[in-house]
Order: sequence, then structure tokens, then C-alpha cells
Amino acid sequence: MDTRPLVLPDFEAFPHAVVLDLDGTLLDPDVKFRPRSRAAVEALLAREVPVIVATARPVRTVRMLLGEPLLERVALVQMNGSAFRHAGGLHTAVAPFPAEIVRRIAALAAAHLPAARVIAEIEGDAFGCDTPLTPEMLWQTNWATPDMVMPVHAAADRGAAKVAINGLNQAVGDLVARIREELGEHVEVIAEGSGTFANVVPRGVSKQASLLRLLAHPERADPWPGMLAFGDDIADLEMLRLAEWGVAMANAHPEVHAAARYRTHSNADDGVAHVIEGLLAQHG
Repeated sequence: MDTRPLVLPDFEAFPHAVVLDLDGTLLDPDVKFRPRSRAAVEALLAREVPVIVATARPVRTVRMLLGEPLLERVALVQMNGSAFRHAGGLHTAVAPFPAEIVRRIAALAAAHLPAARVIAEIEGDAFGCDTPLTPEMLWQTNWATPDMVMPVHAAADRGAAKVAINGLNQAVGDLVARIREELGEHVEVIAEGSGTFANVVPRGVSKQASLLRLLAHPERADPWPGMLAFGDDIADLEMLRLAEWGVAMANAHPEVHAAARYRTHSNADDGVAHVIEGLLAQHG
């Protein structure tokens, strides 16, 4: 059991923007958006505080988890920063992978971890996968229908912006090392703390880079005044360092705890809502 003490922010004013990771952060361990957390987000929006969801997920799964009405009211950084949009639907995407990079990632996975599931995401709802998926599996694991999926090589030709590698409970570390060794000048590989999952995005792509572009903020190394951000995994490290109030969940990876200035309850205990409720109590 994690017994490290909470370190909660003390707010002198409302944040200028609130950034929320999803899995392990806003969503509970069952990948549910709980009523208490939803009420906290709605309270921020009611006070016209910009809310940005920053996630590795593509928009189709975010839509299912949050609901379309809420998704239309928040800004979204999706696929680890490979695409982003303002609240209301203005989309901007970074340059996708060249087709040969996606094909090579898939080939390396087939050679070194053949049991892995490789998903090549196109901005929007379409994606590539060469692993056979029944309609039931598509819906349960990808929130997708058969008409959304195509072979990986077809997704490569259409401009895939992120490649997800799911080891299906097998370690992906050796495969990650090979991808970095061969393709490191072209890609960023973000291995999740579990060791069984990794995302591959174009070089220079990250949540924090897209946040800076989304909010038209110049690159800076010091904390961004007025930003409140929550996260739990390796992909959130720089985002939390960027924020004036960078908050790690109690369930966060040890490196995230080391990077964050503050620490809240776990996602099983509505840690995000706990901080936002404290903010509202101070300035409601």
C-alpha cells in the first residue's frame, strides 16, 4: 500500500487552464468516469475555466468515455500529442508518420514480439490492425466497429499518427529498445509504467508540445503560471513539470511522483475531484 503523504496545492486564484490525463487519472481503475469526477469537471466549465483532456487515446474512445456533449466543451490533446483540437471542434494534427516507418514498426513487432497487438491510429475514428478482432473485441477494447478497422499497411498509406503496441501481458522492453535503436531519429517511444504497453509517435511529438501549440504558448523550461495538470504515467512527466501546479495521483509511477510538485488521492478515490473541490472551496 502506498503510504506517502498527500501534498495538495494551495490556490491563490483560479487556474488559467486545467489539464487532465484520462487513464489512471480522471478515470477510475475500471476505466469509468465517476459522477464525482464529472461534477468536478462540470464545475470548472461552469466557471469558464478552460479544461484540456490530454491522453494517449484517440478521439473515438474519448467520445465513448466522456460523452459527446462534454467532449465538445473541452479541448483535446489525443494520441500522446499527435493531434489536438480546441473546444468546439477545430482540429490540428502534426505531420503523420511516413508510411515506411509504420510498416517497419509493424515488422519489428512481428519479428521480436509476434504475440503483440499493433494498432496504427489515423486521426479520427479509423485505424489499422493486423490481429484478427471479432466485432465484440473491437467494441470492448477499441470502441470501434468493423468498418473502422483496416490492415496496418493501409493505415500507413493513409497517414498514421501514432502506433500503439500492446504486449497483451508480455513485456515490450526488448521491442522498444529495437525500435529506438533503428528508428530513434524518426520516432519517440513512450513505454507505459506497466512494461507491457508502448506508444510510438513522430519525433518531437508529446503531450506538453501539443499543449504549448494548442494554447499558443512559447517554449519554456520553467513552470507555466496558472496551469493545473494531473497525471500518473511516464507520458505525463514533462506535462506535470510544465504546470505551475503539477499533481501526481497516489497510484502514479515513481518517476511521476519525483517530477510532480503535488500529490493527491488515487484514481480509485477520486483524486482529481478532491483537488478541484478544494479549489472551489477556496474560490467558489
